[in-house]
Amino acid sequence: MLQLEQLLLSEAPDAYVLMDMQGQVIYWNRCAEQIFGYAAQEVLGQHLSDFIVPPERRMEEDRVFADTISLGRAECQSIRRRKDGSLLHLSVSNKLLRDEQGHPQYVLSCKRDISQATVLRDISLIAASVHGLYDSLPDGIIVVNALDRIVLANRRAGELFDWEVAELTGCAIDVLIPQRFLAMHAQNLVTYLNHAAAPAHNPTPDLCGLKRNGSEFPVDVSLSPLVVEGETFLLIAVRDISDRKRIEEDLAEKNRALQEAMESRNRFLANTSHELRTPLNAILGFTDILLTRMGGPLTAEQEQQLQTVHDSAEHLLGLITSLLDVSRMETEDADLIPEALLCSQLIDETVSTLRPAAEKKGLLLEVEAGAEAGTRETVIHTNRRALEQILLNLVGNAIKFSEHGQVRVRWRQQPHGDRTTTFIEVQDSGCGISEQDQQKLFRAFTQLDASASRKHEGMGQGLYLSQKLAHLMGGAISVQSQIGQGSCFTLCLEQKTAGN
Repeated sequence: MLQLEQLLLSEAPDAYVLMDMQGQVIYWNRCAEQIFGYAAQEVLGQHLSDFIVPPERRMEEDRVFADTISLGRAECQSIRRRKDGSLLHLSVSNKLLRDEQGHPQYVLSCKRDISQATVLRDISLIAASVHGLYDSLPDGIIVVNALDRIVLANRRAGELFDWEVAELTGCAIDVLIPQRFLAMHAQNLVTYLNHAAAPAHNPTPDLCGLKRNGSEFPVDVSLSPLVVEGETFLLIAVRDISDRKRIEEDLAEKNRALQEAMESRNRFLANTSHELRTPLNAILGFTDILLTRMGGPLTAEQEQQLQTVHDSAEHLLGLITSLLDVSRMETEDADLIPEALLCSQLIDETVSTLRPAAEKKGLLLEVEAGAEAGTRETVIHTNRRALEQILLNLVGNAIKFSEHGQVRVRWRQQPHGDRTTTFIEVQDSGCGISEQDQQKLFRAFTQLDASASRKHEGMGQGLYLSQKLAHLMGGAISVQSQIGQGSCFTLCLEQKTAGN
C-alpha cells in the first residue's frame, strides 16, 4: 500500500512538494519537475523560496508557510517562476503533516498550474473593458498581465511587430522585446503592477522592438498601470520612431560636417592671416624707411603716394589682425588674466588714441565720469588688452558712424552687496540703428549695409569680437538706439568688491 501511495504521489497531475519544518525540500514529484523545470536532485535539501519564488513574492510565501504551521492548512493563488525565468500562476494548497505523537513534522504543498486559465480570464476581462477602443489609436497598445502574457494587442501593435493580433494574444511578451531589454522589462513589470511608479515615458533611451522576422526597429515607449475590476495590468504604448531616428542621424551628420567646415575655415583664416602679415610688415617697414628719407629725398608727390601705400597697408594689416582674432576666438577660449587697472586712466588712454580721428571729422569726443563712479583712482580688476580692444571697437564705431555732433564716453559704478558693477557707455550722435538691425549687430562678419557700395569700410567683426571678449570677462554689451537719434552701447562688467 505504501508503494502504491508513493506511485500515486509521484505520478499525480499536480506538483507535490514535501518540506520539513524549516521549508527545505525533501520530496519533489515528477509533475513538479515538469512544471518548474528543476530536477529533484537540484532542489532536495534546498529552501523552496530560493528556487521558484520571485523576490517580490518572498514575504507572501513566508506568510503562507507560517499560516500552514499555525493553522494546519493554508491556500492561495500566486505567481511563481520557472527555471527558465518565465512566470506561472499557481493555485497552492498546503497541509501540515504530524507524526504519530501529533507533533508537526512536514508540510505537504500541492501546486496546480492555472496560468492558461488566468490568461484566458484576463483576455476576456480586458476585451470586455475596452470594447475595441484601442484599435482607433495611432500607437501600438499592448496590455500584459502579471504573468507577462499579452492579454490585449491593438491593430497598430500587430502592424508594428508584423504579427496577427490573434497570434499575439496569450503569448509571452518576450517575442516583442530584444534579449538585452528583457531584464529591464521584468523590473518595470514588477514596479508598475505593485503601483510603485507613476506613468512614465521611455524608461531608457535607444529602445528597440523585435519584429516577427527577428529584425529590430527603434521605438518610443510609454508605461502605465491599468486597473480593471481590481486586477492590475501593465499598459505599454509603442510608437515606431524610425523616421525620427533617420532625421536625427542626418542632422548629426550635417552638424559634424558643419563643424569640420568651420574648423577648416578657422585653420584657413589663421594660416592665411599669418602668411599675409609677413609681406605686409615688410611693406610697412620699407615705406617707413622711405618716408623718413633714409633712402634719399622725396618729392611731394612721391611722399603722398608712399603715405597712401603706408596707410593702405596699415588698414589691410588691421583687417588681417581682426581675421586672426576671429579665428582664435572661434577655436580656443582666450585666457584673459585679470589685473588691477585704474578705470579712468585706461579710458583716457584709449580715447586719446582715437581723438585725431574724431577731430578730423569735426566731432567732439568727451569722457565723463558719473556721480557714482567714485574717485579717478577707482580700481577695477579685468584684462587690460580685452578692455582696450572693446573700447577701441565701440568708440571707433561711434566715430565712424557719426557725421556731426559728438561722441561721449561715460563710466559709472554701482555697488550691490559684495559685488560692484562697472558700466562704460559709448554714446554717439550718428544715424541710429533700427530695432530689426540691432538683432544682427553682434554676429560675425555682419554689416548692416552689406552692399558692395556701402559708405563705411570694415568686415563687420568688431562688435562680434567685443561681445565675445565681454562674455569671457564675465560681462556683456547691450545697445539702445533709434533711427535718427544716435546709439548708446553699454559694457557691463561685474566683480567682487575689494576686501570680500
